[in-house]
Amino acid sequence: MSAMNKLRIIIAAGVAASLVSTCAAAADSPAGESAELELQRVVIGIESVLPPSWQVIESGIGQVPIGWTGPATGLYVMVEDTSTRFFHHSGFHYYSFYRIWLMPPGWEGEMRHTPYVADSAPAFLLGLSDDHVALYHTAGGNVWNDGPATFCTTFGLNTIRYTDLARRVVDLDIEERLMTDAAPAAGDLGSELSRHSRASSFEMNPYRIVGLAGDGPNLYLEYVFGNEGGPNKSQLADLTEQLAGSVFQRFPEIESLYLRRCTRDTFTDTIVNRD
Repeated sequence: MSAMNKLRIIIAAGVAASLVSTCAAAADSPAGESAELELQRVVIGIESVLPPSWQVIESGIGQVPIGWTGPATGLYVMVEDTSTRFFHHSGFHYYSFYRIWLMPPGWEGEMRHTPYVADSAPAFLLGLSDDHVALYHTAGGNVWNDGPATFCTTFGLNTIRYTDLARRVVDLDIEERLMTDAAPAAGDLGSELSRHSRASSFEMNPYRIVGLAGDGPNLYLEYVFGNEGGPNKSQLADLTEQLAGSVFQRFPEIESLYLRRCTRDTFTDTIVNRD
């Protein structure tokens, strides 16, 4: 082991034993620690949990996840394996990698429309906490299958166990609540309703709900919009607002909705918060 790798291990063990508490302390610092310092602490924490052959190769601030639009306010780290090389049928080689974006709490964004079979994939939600909205990206072969779970533990993230496109799962208890005809009265939700709760109610078709899961204050919903190719951009924004309003009305405990909107040919994800 090189002297540099030994130094990294010593630093990681002494400084980043608990990345969650470190990030929280940085956010509460009276002096308001800089994004650069917070990024350094994130990098050290990630390095402390990487397998021996993995290393951090990129990092930055003021980032937005790949394939998404939204405020470019995130911390970004890319890690890569150096022990196994893959060859793509198009003629290039690559290594196992993960890209991670830590966005501030309350961050909202929208994924590009993505074909179900595509040469490149966008980032997907990793998890949420009081400090971060985290997304990650990988592609092709990956020799570290436990990477996402390890990052969730490292950052103290609540995961939304959303289903993949090949094996969709619907939680029937959540669906029963979601499909209840009578939404809670406004008075039951407090004196102030969110902007989504004030939107027109969305009439859901249970046969178009193809993915549904919940974890604490977070909910994942996958909904199919027709067979005609789906609504245009303006219509999709209006339908998203209405659908989110219906969810937040029926689930007062839900704070964040990870919504996957499917059409015949593409899907696009979005993160919507109650307030």
